[in-house]
Parts: sequence; C-alpha cells; structure tokens
Amino acid sequence: IPYHIRDKRWAVIVAHRRAGKTVACILDLLDAAIRCKKKAPRFAYTAPLLKQAKDTAWTYLKEYGLRIPGATVHENELRLDLPTGGRVRLYGADNPDSLRGIYLDGVVMDEYGDTHPKLYSDVIRPALSDRRGWATWIGTPKGPNDFFELWQKAKGDPDFFTLMLRASQSGILDPLELADARAHMPTPEQYAREYECSFAAAD
Repeated sequence: IPYHIRDKRWAVIVAHRRAGKTVACILDLLDAAIRCKKKAPRFAYTAPLLKQAKDTAWTYLKEYGLRIPGATVHENELRLDLPTGGRVRLYGADNPDSLRGIYLDGVVMDEYGDTHPKLYSDVIRPALSDRRGWATWIGTPKGPNDFFELWQKAKGDPDFFTLMLRASQSGILDPLELADARAHMPTPEQYAREYECSFAAAD
C-alpha cells in the first residue's frame, strides 16, 4: 500500500522471494495507465531477458489487465492496450534497442541487479524525459552489485520512495514454510539473501 500511494517519482523496492513484487508493480502500471491524462500513455515492465519478462509478468498483465472492459492483448508484442489509449508492454534488457526511440510515462525494472546499468542511463532515462515519466526498480539482493548501490543512494535521497520487505517481517509466507526453506538452503547466507534481503551474501 505505501508503494501504491507514493508521491515520489523514483522508487526502489528490495523484497524477499515470493513477496509479490511483480504482481504489485504490474497492478501499479495498469493503474497508472488508466489514470494518466496525457495523450497515448506508455508504460513498460523490463526484466533482464525478454523470455524472463514473459515468464514472470505476462500472465499477471493479462490476468489483471483483461478485467478492464475493452482491454486487448497482443501476444506477439507482449502488449496490453486499454480503451483509454494507454498501453503497458513487456521488454527484455537483452534487447535494449527495442526501447530506443520510444517515450515512457512510467517503467518498472525487475531484477535490476542482473540488468546492465547502461540500459537505464542510456535508453530508459532519456525515454522518460519529455513526459517526466517515473521509474521503479525492484529485486532481491545478489550481493554488493549495481542494485545495492542504487538502494544505498535511494535511502538517503528525498526524491526516492524506498521499501524493504524481509520474509521475517512481511507476514506473506507461512513461518513453517520459511523454516523449511532455511533447512534446505546450503548456507545461512543464502537464506539471508533470498528471504531476509541481505546484500552481504554474494550470489
């Protein structure tokens, strides 16, 4: 809820596995696409690979987007169009040229730690400029990488909304399931990374 009602242009979410961050962000993109008053709103979700974006988010985008009367999907383009003229599309960071030349009103970058940082600086940030679009970075820690550096910067920047969801605090996963997951992890550090949002343990 704090993410959905944020008033910041930039947001960083660090969340444990199966916290629901992708679902939350797809719903946020759909909500923004509906509410945007600009002509032909354009919103995007990116993952490190296009196949990953499809596997991770396409089902959710269709499930929730097609509940909107008049919404249509374009399977080949991984795109959902709204009757208001808004559009939400999935992209892969493995093909940054597919994002060149477009404008964006908002974008979610999933698993940002696995994405080349120049995708944002060279391609996505310019696409946000003329419409003053917003951006959200989400992911689970994978050691002290670019996502960690972004998180550190965002925490001290008043222009950023930040949220960390640890499994021990979120209440999303059953405690018995967490105990079982901990028992199956080869090291405590791996569990801390995947479920407790620790950047200390490298991938």
